This record gives sequence, C-alpha cells and structure tokens, in this order.
Amino acid sequence: MGVQPGCHAAHHWTERPVSTVDPSPQANSRPKVSVIIPVYDGEHTIRPCLESVAASDYPNFEIILVDDGSTDGSRQKAQGLYDRLVSLGRNMGAAKARNCGAAVSTGDILFFLDADITIERDTLTRIVQGLQERPDVSALFCSYQKDTVPRNFFSVYKNLVHHYTHQISRADAATFCAGFGAIWREVFLAMDGFDESYRSLEDVELGYRLYRAGHKIWLNKDIQVEHWKHYTLRGLLRSDVLHRAKPWTQIMLQKRILRSDLNTRAENALSLLISFAMLAALPLLPFWSPLRLPFLGLTLLFLALNSRLYAFFLREKGPAFLLQAMPMNWFSYLYSGVGLVLGVLAYLRQLGLERTPSCRNPT
Repeated sequence: MGVQPGCHAAHHWTERPVSTVDPSPQANSRPKVSVIIPVYDGEHTIRPCLESVAASDYPNFEIILVDDGSTDGSRQKAQGLYDRLVSLGRNMGAAKARNCGAAVSTGDILFFLDADITIERDTLTRIVQGLQERPDVSALFCSYQKDTVPRNFFSVYKNLVHHYTHQISRADAATFCAGFGAIWREVFLAMDGFDESYRSLEDVELGYRLYRAGHKIWLNKDIQVEHWKHYTLRGLLRSDVLHRAKPWTQIMLQKRILRSDLNTRAENALSLLISFAMLAALPLLPFWSPLRLPFLGLTLLFLALNSRLYAFFLREKGPAFLLQAMPMNWFSYLYSGVGLVLGVLAYLRQLGLERTPSCRNPT
C-alpha cells in the first residue's frame, strides 16, 4: 500500500501550448498544483481532458499523465499536452497509477483527475482558493455538472443522478473522490497514498482513512466539472454493481463507517427495501387481489421518497425523460441491492478467512 518511490516508469518531458511557469513574483506565492491524470484506453476523451487543464488560468501547475498500460491510441492523442509522462507498461489499476504520478510530482497540492473529465478555466484557481481559505480542510472534491457530452439516455441519466447526489449531500464529507479531488501533498504522503490492493473505490477507502484520522474533507458543490463517460445499460450495471455497490459496502463494513450521506442516505436505504418488496409482490398481483392495495401503497411511498429527484429530472429534461427515468430509478435500486448483498458476502468471506488459523506443517 502507498506511494512507492520505485515506480518503474519511463519519464518524458515535452512542451505544451500553455506554459505552467509564470515568472511573475505573484506566482511564487501561489502553491504549485500537480494535476495527476491516469489513463487506460481513453483515446476518445484524454485529449479534451488535457486541453481543458492546459487552458487553466492558474499560473503555477504541472500536468502528469500516467499511462496505465493503454492498448489504444491514448498516448498519441495526448502528445504535446503534458509535462511528464509516466508509463507503467501494463495495466496496474488506478490506485497504482495515481500513486506513481504522485511519486514523481513536485506540487504542494495534488489534484487527481479522471481522463474522461474536463475542467473549467478557473477550476484550479478555485481549488487553491478553497484550500487556502479553509485551513482546517485537508482535501476537497468537486461535483459533476448537470450536462454531459454523451447524449444517450443512460449517460444523461447517470450524470444527472451524480450531479443531484453531490448537490444534496453534506459539504463535510467522510469520503474522497479521485475523479476530481485535491489534497495537500503532505497529507497524502502521511496517509501513505492510495491502497493499491483496491482495483476500484480506492479513493473512497482513502477518504475513510482520512476521516478516521481526523482530517476534514470538503465537498465543494460550486466547483463543477464535465463528465464525458459514455454509459450503456450493460456498462452501467457492471459499473454500479461490481465497481460501486459491492466494494463500497465492503469498505463501509471494514471501516465501520455507516453514514447517511451521498448514496447511503436514509431515503436511499428505505427505497431499496421498498423496491424489492414491490418486485416480490409484482408477479402475485394478477392472482391475489388483496395484495393490490398494499402494492399501491408501496409504489406511492417509493415515489414520495424519490419525489425531489423526479422533480429535478422534470425540471432539467422534461416529462418524456422523466417517464424513462422513473422505472430506471426503481431498477437501479434493485441492481444496487444485488451489489450490496455481494459486498456483505465478500466482507463475511474475508472476515472468515482472517479468523481461520493457518495450517502449517511442523518442521
């Protein structure tokens, strides 16, 4: 676990259209920001991501691109838009890639950014200002914007859910988001970086460690970035079940942190239970009429619990989108519930393995 000084990587320097060095005396008083971007087969999004960072109005930053074993044209697309390239040779996961980027960085602030996100010209400036104005804060992360570049239903739906969740969540967070999150360098190193045993949600795990160590994490809802991720139904299921619900449940149980925030609010938990009750009752409705009234009550309660989200969908995308989004929202609770069960089972299995004494042959 942690930031390893011996990251085996080829380091290359190149010129960029926008210089990160400002010779003015004012720039010297501003902390340097290291923007660390891991990429794995991101040829369709990496160039706009890098171009958005290169166009930043903040005078003192560097861009570190970490190629996590890409097999497509990511490196070619990125040419001329980074300060340093770290090549891992094979896919080793985001935690390893971010740690290696941090190991070769020189900034006072580490800003981790996903390769499918673009930022505004003033994003880095606002991040630095936020951390300087809040000396009690060790790290902060941003929010997704309402709109996303892909226009298909599943991408728009998921991005809106992300944005809405960020906007209604508590500003004093107990977790961290490395898709668009900044942390003071000394804090990151003191926490030993990301745990490289995690292939997903390593940023959530780091956030919980920060929280338990007494560090404050700020969800700055006003700093918003644009997401370019293209979701299909299959991709959404895989992402939400295997890379979010399952590992997040496992991490919460491991860390003993059960907090009503983000996706684990009380109304989310109750909606999940109701969605499964509705699913269980649905096939029985044609054959058992006394069940219809309770089913109607469950449906109305589910709608009431999610009414603010539906009002948001209606306001942003209109009634046609809402009619698609409502059943999708119900379905999302069902498959997230599957991920939750898988996470509990994985945690219990791990607990059993840890408690089982190892059998060794006598020597």
